[in-house]
Amino acid sequence: MADITRRIHLVNVGLEGFFHEIREQGTPAVHVDWRPPASGDVALMRKIAALRGPAVEKANAETVARIKAGRPVWVDVQPAAEAIYGMERNVLLHSGPPIDFFDMCDPQQRAVEAAAIFEGWATDRAGLAARLKRGDIRLLPNYVLGSVGAMCGVISPSMPVVVTENVTRGNRSWTTFNEGKGAVIWMGAYNEETFRRLRWMRDVLAPGLRAALRATDEGIDIFPIIAEGVLMGDEVHARSAACTLLLLRRLTPLLLAADVGREAIREIVEFIGRNNHSFLSLTLTACKTVADAAHGLPGSTVVTAMSRNGVDFALRVGGMDAWFIAPTAPMDEAIYYSGYGPEDAAGDIGDSAIVETVGLGGMIIGAAPSISSFVGGSMRHSRRAMSAMRSVCAGENPAFAPGSVDFMPAPVGIDIRQVVRLGVSPIIDTGVLHKRSGVGQIGTGIARAPLEAFRKALAAMPLPQEN
Repeated sequence: MADITRRIHLVNVGLEGFFHEIREQGTPAVHVDWRPPASGDVALMRKIAALRGPAVEKANAETVARIKAGRPVWVDVQPAAEAIYGMERNVLLHSGPPIDFFDMCDPQQRAVEAAAIFEGWATDRAGLAARLKRGDIRLLPNYVLGSVGAMCGVISPSMPVVVTENVTRGNRSWTTFNEGKGAVIWMGAYNEETFRRLRWMRDVLAPGLRAALRATDEGIDIFPIIAEGVLMGDEVHARSAACTLLLLRRLTPLLLAADVGREAIREIVEFIGRNNHSFLSLTLTACKTVADAAHGLPGSTVVTAMSRNGVDFALRVGGMDAWFIAPTAPMDEAIYYSGYGPEDAAGDIGDSAIVETVGLGGMIIGAAPSISSFVGGSMRHSRRAMSAMRSVCAGENPAFAPGSVDFMPAPVGIDIRQVVRLGVSPIIDTGVLHKRSGVGQIGTGIARAPLEAFRKALAAMPLPQEN
């Protein structure tokens, strides 16, 4: 009897705790990570089955094709009020879905406050609150006007913005230049140095880069830089060091050819070069233009936007115009700076999850070995994470294929059917902000898009009219 027991090999399906108990007793075992489809929700399982027809597959294939065919080009630099269609002079834009100022997380409140002070509309939070209550200042989500913002994502009328055009479809998007680290409003912190930097960005950086872009008739193609940067260790969300240096290689001759003073060129090159997130602004606008151009195909179950404001997460699906909102994810899978932990963190925040929508960032986390610790610490873990993301996507994009994971093509086209069926949430590379105003960034890592938003979207998805 004892001999028979020693020869037993077990396959454990489902609950992982049983697997570990079996292994602890010295019995050979294999674990199968299985869970009931759609978490056992019969209505959602039936909805998934009803959405398995050729009309949906065709719409999804076209959505993915439009994403892959996009050619975003950085074409200009302008003040936000002049560049962003429909932006009025008393409007402040912010990341995430609509939210009242008094319901915002503290970092986003402080970012709005800083922008109002920069515009000369207020001198403190009390003055800002009074003007907001009177309607003198209005708040709008970036996505209402086609713009996009990292972290707190605040854009005010006089801030200079990157203007990016998807020349394949003719649509544009906009975002501010990245401020870097420290007391910066995108991280929900400010001091006097913040305003000095913002004025310099408006008065020196923006005119210099505008002149450089006008020194070429072509603008700067963004995706070829990303494709090269991915091979050099960037996943272009949490890490953009290579792309930033590649951008400088493209920009520097243009600055020298333009009517820009020597000192201004030195300051601009130094500012961009010392901030590895400088390229992030181009990534965000590029992905936004491509995702917007892919939106609007009836029957498509592919996600075309994800956005967060520290309180709520919003999701848009290609075949519907509605946004589906759920509480944003807690930051319990991040790596924290010394002295901080999840209990100190604000909720997941920023429009930058548009990057994952287009198959970058967390979808190709294996591109950046330096951040493999986000998903377990080794390239094996990174490859496994990319495989999990491929399981919930409608296609793949060989244009972004990290060499560090054997040139595995980027998963692209997050499919709400697969997310709900498998219970696998898309991972989003992100920074972590302290929940109290003024502290700023306290960590970095991944967040998981809340399944509740995907379940809501799937429940609302109209059934296709098959031909």
